[in-house]
Amino acid sequence: MTKKKLKVDAAVSSRERTVTWADDQKKYMLDWYIDYLKDQHVGFKFKKQHHLLCADALNKKFAMGVTVDQVDRQYRHYKENWKIIAAALSKSGNSFDHTRCIVTISESEKATLCDRARRLLTKPIKFYEEMQELFTGSSADGSLAMDQNTCMDVSEDSDSDSREMHDLNGYTPPEDPLGDDSDTIPTSITNPTGENSYPSNYTRSGIKRSRGNPMCTLSTKKAAKYKSRLVESNDEITATMKSLRDTLVATAPPHISQLVDPHATLWQRLETIPLTPDQRIIVGEHLSSKENEVKRSWLCNASDGTLHAWVFKFLCEKEGLNL
Repeated sequence: MTKKKLKVDAAVSSRERTVTWADDQKKYMLDWYIDYLKDQHVGFKFKKQHHLLCADALNKKFAMGVTVDQVDRQYRHYKENWKIIAAALSKSGNSFDHTRCIVTISESEKATLCDRARRLLTKPIKFYEEMQELFTGSSADGSLAMDQNTCMDVSEDSDSDSREMHDLNGYTPPEDPLGDDSDTIPTSITNPTGENSYPSNYTRSGIKRSRGNPMCTLSTKKAAKYKSRLVESNDEITATMKSLRDTLVATAPPHISQLVDPHATLWQRLETIPLTPDQRIIVGEHLSSKENEVKRSWLCNASDGTLHAWVFKFLCEKEGLNL
């Protein structure tokens, strides 16, 4: 009973706080991704560390308290919307009305759309220009988009594009005159009863088991996995360094102007008094000492006559002359 209660409490505590996104927050998010994408290389894909940076920017701008998963879901929502829009615009006869911000599509075609596509394409589309700029040329572009009727049957993930399994039943298996090749992927073998059967050297997925050294395949997989982690680590380091650089620039202390000598006017007035260079040095050394700080302040505010009288009195005392 106690263990079950702990599990329930843990599940409740792990739930994310529901956040309602306003239109200006959504537009800020899309603009942030557009600005970030401008400085990246061709074929760049957004990953978790980039969604984290966007979440930090949103929280600083709007104090929303969104998490990286919530930003990721919002980003994928607009990416899936653009797939539907691009697929509709790729068909002949369809176009986009920029005045009403709506896709012009025939009624017969609307009847064949899935519910999400019908709701999206039959009313004004928000952030059309932002989605077009952000997703054009990516996997969400119209040239790579899926059919609107089936696009929601498959979960979309930007990091899993290279791991999709394709149906190879329509291809003729290659001939192998020298025997079986461990890289050949045969088609399913159907027995007279209509059920698929597999030879002993094939897996249930139709992939042939390798008869060679299993360490070669294992090493190749480890190398590919290590390379993928290395690339991801480099991207994360680059993003972190850029974030630190921007933070340092934003928090840099203001330029401190050069300190001004408060007694500069006193030294200038001493230069106008007819003295020899040696006498000026003696007077300057005396007034520059730490003990004569009060005297310097007094002479700065004294009249020219008082300053002249004090200088000559000081020099006479130094040279032992009687006034």
